[in-house]
Amino acid sequence: MISSPTTMGIVSSAPPFRGSPDIVLYHADCSDGFGAAWALWKKFPNARFVSVKHGQPPPPDLTDRRVVMVDFSYDRQILEAMASETKELLILDHHITAERTLKGFPNAYFDQTKSGAVLSWEWAHGTTAPWLLQYIQDKDLWTWALTGSREINAAVASYPFDFTVWDRFTQASLEQEGRAILRYEQELVGKLAAQATMVEFQGMVVPSVQSSILTSQIGERLSPQHPFCLIWHDRDGRRYFSMRSRNDGADVGTIAASFGGGGHTHAAGFSVPLQDDGTPLADPRLPRHITPRRPIT
Repeated sequence: MISSPTTMGIVSSAPPFRGSPDIVLYHADCSDGFGAAWALWKKFPNARFVSVKHGQPPPPDLTDRRVVMVDFSYDRQILEAMASETKELLILDHHITAERTLKGFPNAYFDQTKSGAVLSWEWAHGTTAPWLLQYIQDKDLWTWALTGSREINAAVASYPFDFTVWDRFTQASLEQEGRAILRYEQELVGKLAAQATMVEFQGMVVPSVQSSILTSQIGERLSPQHPFCLIWHDRDGRRYFSMRSRNDGADVGTIAASFGGGGHTHAAGFSVPLQDDGTPLADPRLPRHITPRRPIT
């Protein structure tokens, strides 16, 4: 760990990491994952930052490098090989499925009470995370406890994942920008949710929507009347399934883990490869449309 008494106080039991990271791997296409990367960029601007996804192999050039992985974990077998090849390896994560899989793995630190972004800031800087990451956490943990959080997070989502752009954010301007964006977002969520059809999956009948955006918001709209809901899309030769459930709903993290994915108890996902014709390989475990494919109203 970075030699700082303050850091030790905030992330007191993280595995040791004695140098500065050469490479930071962070969860791709995720505000919390990019927030975690931004947190480390503020401390280690000379590191190389690489976004990573489940279902894809790790970068090839990690041998003899000091590597920190934030808001993301590979399978245990991959990480064991990575630990033997890298000069140093540290994983900072908060996903329950990864914590279960990596129980006892000496290079990993988990804290489910924090988002990846806040956890990464506290590890790197040894201080309380700044307002921006507190708001990112508020959305990622789906607590919505901070004033103006939905507006601010809607505005953040309208910007690219660019360190210098995020460095210029101000709380007041994001909240102001976010008001109109949130209004449109809520209208769009309603339209997307109305396109849902029913599928049979994991022995349950649940709503399913094709969308690559506003996943959690669609899930929030559809899950109250069902054990959970599915939001899916195709990209780069894979089909990505996201699942959301209410607080007393199904454990979607366990479902995702059974397909090699992961996440949280009530928000998780997995992906499967697509064939040349754009359909997944035949697998009776995958969602199946029921008849009639009635829409959700």
